[in-house]
Amino acid sequence: MKLNRCRKPSSERGQALVEFAYTLPIFLGLLIGLAAMSILFYSFVTTQLAVREGTSAIVHDPKHQTVTAIQTLVRSKSFALDASQLSVLVEPTDATAWLSGVQVSVTAVYYVPIPTATIPLIGGSAIRFGPIPIKAQSVMTIE
Repeated sequence: MKLNRCRKPSSERGQALVEFAYTLPIFLGLLIGLAAMSILFYSFVTTQLAVREGTSAIVHDPKHQTVTAIQTLVRSKSFALDASQLSVLVEPTDATAWLSGVQVSVTAVYYVPIPTATIPLIGGSAIRFGPIPIKAQSVMTIE
């Protein structure tokens, strides 16, 4: 007994390949966008936690801390990030001013290293994408 096989007309033979060619750029764009967003989110959270650790170190032991020690601590707590792209500011900058009741602030700016792209616009101007700055700040009062 012969089985009747359903044959597709010859006009539909490359349909799957064409559909794949249409959807692949969209899928890759979403995948790359998701990866970029996750890198930004990870950098933001890591910078926030490192700054909070620096401020906490000042608040818990202000007499035995220096500005340089706090900057080093923040850089060490953000170990997965590129330390050369991280700038740390401690206020007040004079460690002798870290007395009871004084608010101390630790601020860090991290430039997320993403590829630089330039999109030319009509009229000679352009949109330039480059490293994205992420700012984290923690303010606590010494008690």
